[in-house]
Amino acid sequence: MIVLDVRISINYNYMQIHRGKLLKSIIHKSNISIFELSKTLSYSIDAIHHHIEMEMLDFKLLSAYGEVLKYDFSVDFPEMALNTTTKEITHAEAMNYDELLKDRDHWKLKYIELLEKHNELLIRRLNFSSSN
Repeated sequence: MIVLDVRISINYNYMQIHRGKLLKSIIHKSNISIFELSKTLSYSIDAIHHHIEMEMLDFKLLSAYGEVLKYDFSVDFPEMALNTTTKEITHAEAMNYDELLKDRDHWKLKYIELLEKHNELLIRRLNFSSSN
């Protein structure tokens, strides 16, 4: 067990960061008091203290804290980004028709660019293997 300078303990057996301790350090680094946080999030102060003690705090709660604290917890927990698909779907539903067409065209061009790069790499690989 190692304790980093931000007082986050990492257990090397599982490589898991104590989510509550990370939350606590982010709260202390912010200019927001626990009282203000409790009012903004509509959590009791006791609930916030309980969350700080939880090693496996739910990503939805971390996300809610992150929005108020202006901190992206997905940097520390990349698997948290997998849970953001709901937000992306909500965003897509909020887009109007013109925005959807623009978004579609963007991804279509991105796909074509990647496909062309992939084809170039395949051609280079074929040329390289045939020259040997």
